[in-house]
Amino acid sequence: MSSDRISGHLLKVQMFRGTICQVKQRAYLVRKLNDELSPELAAAEEAEHSMKIALIGLMRLLTWQDFELLVDLIFSASGWRRIGVVGRVQKTVDLELLLPTTGERAFVQIKSQANAASLRDYVARFEQADLYDRMFFVWHTGNVPVDREPDGVSLIGPERLSQMCLDAGLASWLREKVS
Repeated sequence: MSSDRISGHLLKVQMFRGTICQVKQRAYLVRKLNDELSPELAAAEEAEHSMKIALIGLMRLLTWQDFELLVDLIFSASGWRRIGVVGRVQKTVDLELLLPTTGERAFVQIKSQANAASLRDYVARFEQADLYDRMFFVWHTGNVPVDREPDGVSLIGPERLSQMCLDAGLASWLREKVS
């Protein structure tokens, strides 16, 4: 475990090397050693899990246009820049993106409903195209196998997308959009 995952209250005793010191956060230390969560952290993780489940339900209430906008906002918040208009860029591409820090080009295929056959179809199209470094396949409803991502393809289903929505600070936007 790296020190960035340990409370500063415990880390401050590391400066007392070779001496006897008092660990004031004894309960915290015992929980860390036993790989147990504090009650506060367990409550926060449960609340986050409930929020992600709720966000999935809200995403499913969006129109396909608003779902595409949500995905665009999520990618924008993570550093990607849209280099085309949202939707209807071409038959295969819903979003064209550029990551300025690496120059990587990607396209995003956004599906409200998706299945293994639609994924295979878009992966084949991606493999034939030479314009993009990677592809994102995003959906909120359907049964798409996520156990093995094809090379250069990132699969973003409802669970992962709800986490990304939360991390991007778009939960309020989503709630307001469907209210």
